[in-house]
Amino acid sequence: MNNFESLAFGRRSIRKFQDKDIPLSDIDEIIRIATSAPSGCNSQCWRFIAIKDKAVIQSISDAVIQGIEALLEEKKDELPENYLNSKRKMVSFFVNAPVVIAVFMTKLDYYDPLVTSALESKGYTYEETMKFFAYPDILSIGAAIQNLLLAVHEKGYGACWMNEPAVAGDEIRKILGENEESRFMSLIPVGIPAYVPRAKQMKDITKVYKTI
Repeated sequence: MNNFESLAFGRRSIRKFQDKDIPLSDIDEIIRIATSAPSGCNSQCWRFIAIKDKAVIQSISDAVIQGIEALLEEKKDELPENYLNSKRKMVSFFVNAPVVIAVFMTKLDYYDPLVTSALESKGYTYEETMKFFAYPDILSIGAAIQNLLLAVHEKGYGACWMNEPAVAGDEIRKILGENEESRFMSLIPVGIPAYVPRAKQMKDITKVYKTI
């Protein structure tokens, strides 16, 4: 395998970390690489916040757990024994990471104002316009996060792309002091892996790819 192929296939989601710090200079470099990703209309519609303050991380964990509990409240009579405790741990394991990166999405301005105006005249909202163009804003965030994950792996660290914390997206935004124009998208705990992950089972290429 060449270096990039080895990097891409070797990356794994890491959920347990050693109790060791990560130099801020490494985090700065990881974020710099993340922001080199392509983005719709070169909007660079992302914001990253690296969190090392344990009290802040704990506040986010508390908010996520409360969000999950509120979501499941009406199903509490159907929950298997110990399910809720297991779910709490599953959505808050990031609390033990030395660094947690919060990813936010900002507004994407479409490059052609005439097209935007035409859609507005048809009654399209901003959200509907993004849907019309197959969500270039969300795709941009995904591209940046992929760059971030590969940069983390290349430096010998581990990370996990978490989206369930979005159940507390507004609370996380307020905790981190972001304005309402920033939409919370993901939490990414980063640290030195505390275990060696098992190999990932991939779908056969014929299941996901064809030529015409």
